[in-house]
Amino acid sequence: MKEEKCPYCGSKNFVNARQSGYANIRADKTWTFKEQVLYHIICLDCGTVVRSYVKFPEQFVIKGK
Repeated sequence: MKEEKCPYCGSKNFVNARQSGYANIRADKTWTFKEQVLYHIICLDCGTVVRSYVKFPEQFVIKGK
């Protein structure tokens, strides 16, 4: 992660974390990250998730299709 500050507390103290298994996100449709790891960058001082991402976004699956 480039040198940034947390937008909520101003800290520069971050940890990289990963969430494995299925990760469902609901917006206007339900998206499933088909067996991908969901990565998070989290502020260690206030707990804010500063960024979440997958390495292969082209593999999104829309439920019901």
